[in-house]
Amino acid sequence: MFDLVQIIYWLALSTWFGAVLFVAITAPLILRTARESKLVLTDVLSVNLEGQHGTLLGGPIVGKIMGIVFRVELACAAALLVALIGQWILLQPHGPYLMPPVVRTSLWVAALGLLVYDWRVAWPRMWRDRQEYIDHADEPDVANPALDRLNRGQSEAAMLLMFRVALLLGLILFSANVRPAMVVVT
Repeated sequence: MFDLVQIIYWLALSTWFGAVLFVAITAPLILRTARESKLVLTDVLSVNLEGQHGTLLGGPIVGKIMGIVFRVELACAAALLVALIGQWILLQPHGPYLMPPVVRTSLWVAALGLLVYDWRVAWPRMWRDRQEYIDHADEPDVANPALDRLNRGQSEAAMLLMFRVALLLGLILFSANVRPAMVVVT
């Protein structure tokens, strides 16, 4: 039974880490490539969007990827929860052996918290700011503050992603030595 729990644990953790790392690497590349290609939004022609078309076009590409990645992350977090519960039950940590499972569980809770915040708060707010910027592109008094909020939102999303990478890496490091207690037979 312990082997099954560990298989679920490592599959979920490695998939979650890989998905987050993939987005952390590819999202900036997609946005930079779209910006450098000097693409133009054909349905929004505005002088106020000068130099912003590529960023605004790259955003939906990253957004579509994130829509899938959020679901993958949530599935991995759920599978990891099952495996963590299995580890607690099977290993029955106590005394000096209690700290590593507590650290692993705490890292999982923190990563899940950041994921849910990113998915339910940060991304929707960023999309509202993006839409407000596009809708009011010809009104600098409305568009410029929306652009500032959008830029802050993109920075926040990147920071949340990096924090998840760090938390999941910590979870990997604190999982390297998970094994059942040795039973001495006399």
